[in-house]
Amino acid sequence: MPRSLALWLHLLTHREAVPQADDVSLPQVTRPAGAMICVHIAALEAQPAALFLVRAILRLRPGIGIVVTGANSGVALPAGVMATCAPAGTISAARAFLAAWSPDLVLLVGAPKPKTMPTALLIEAAAQNVPLLLVESRFAAPGGARLPWFWPRAVLRAQLACFQRILVPDQASAAWLARLGAALDRVHTSGSIREPVEPLPCTEAERSALARQLHSRPVWFAVAVPEAEEATVLDAHEKALMRAHRMLLILLPKTPDRAEQIAAAVEARGHRAARRTLEEEPEDDVQVLVVEDESELGLWYRLAPVTWMGGTMIPGETSRSPLEPAALGSAIVHGPAIAAHGADYARLAEAGASRVTGTPAALADVVVELIAPDRVAALAHNAWQMISGDAGVAEQMARQVLADMDEAAAHAGVRA
Repeated sequence: MPRSLALWLHLLTHREAVPQADDVSLPQVTRPAGAMICVHIAALEAQPAALFLVRAILRLRPGIGIVVTGANSGVALPAGVMATCAPAGTISAARAFLAAWSPDLVLLVGAPKPKTMPTALLIEAAAQNVPLLLVESRFAAPGGARLPWFWPRAVLRAQLACFQRILVPDQASAAWLARLGAALDRVHTSGSIREPVEPLPCTEAERSALARQLHSRPVWFAVAVPEAEEATVLDAHEKALMRAHRMLLILLPKTPDRAEQIAAAVEARGHRAARRTLEEEPEDDVQVLVVEDESELGLWYRLAPVTWMGGTMIPGETSRSPLEPAALGSAIVHGPAIAAHGADYARLAEAGASRVTGTPAALADVVVELIAPDRVAALAHNAWQMISGDAGVAEQMARQVLADMDEAAAHAGVRA
């Protein structure tokens, strides 16, 4: 057990902001026989990651006992998973909790600050040699973060010393913990648990027929374009046509009833438009195909090597998730207004899987540049790698959790 004056003084002088479930809404449950993992969700924003990890553990070891504490109110738990209140922030409450549940491992999800750590539970679990794992805690902001002042730093370092393994989502967090003085042999970079991106569907026969019709034409897709951006997209396409005269723009307006006006605007510019809902085809002399049905997004993402994310040029507009085209191999181009999906765009940029532009002229340049097969393939490949990597994080983490639990049980058996 890590004996730390900082931990004990912190426990005596602070009542941590440990989220507790609403005991009125939870059933009275008792510990079943067999192996048991206690999953403590330290904050509401950690709920999705915790649930993905719980499901991954159950897939690998069906029937294992799992009890979820902390920020678990309102969570739809998988069948067989129990929920209960977190113990109050005292040693006696933590001791009673561990006696009642006798967990083989305690898993803490998302607690990067001293006040979100269940200090009493950490102290008592460490004293009883119950394995403690910390996951999904981001300790450094993307631009870097200062270490806390001396006292909070001492408390956090002592709290982290209770864990036998700390799985952080990125190298920045690992570097921050190294500066803090955490034991580096316990810190491992795992990646973040994220909801798997399901590729949007399409009818393969329809995709194949349109691909044959378009054959070697360069194509780009502007998705969910708000009225305020329509002229921007059409200006960019007009400029791009000067350099790639066979280029086709597929445009999905954010508001379907704008399709007729957009087609008229294209015609007014001296170009030809076709409307999918009128069963008009993207023939060779059509420069813009206006589509209206969101259920066909999977079709257009597959056909267009480049996708412009509508709603990202002008602040205040909403936009679709950039992970939709990324999952289907369409390179992503977007504007500066990305707050709604800022974290996803940051990851795409870090992976070299997107391009940003701020003006119609620049948009046209980027589109023409990315039509080159080698350029667009690099972005699409990077996006696919990022998304496919996300899909395996929860399972890899679940395997580590179970391995640590089994190893601790084996050592306990040897000692006995």
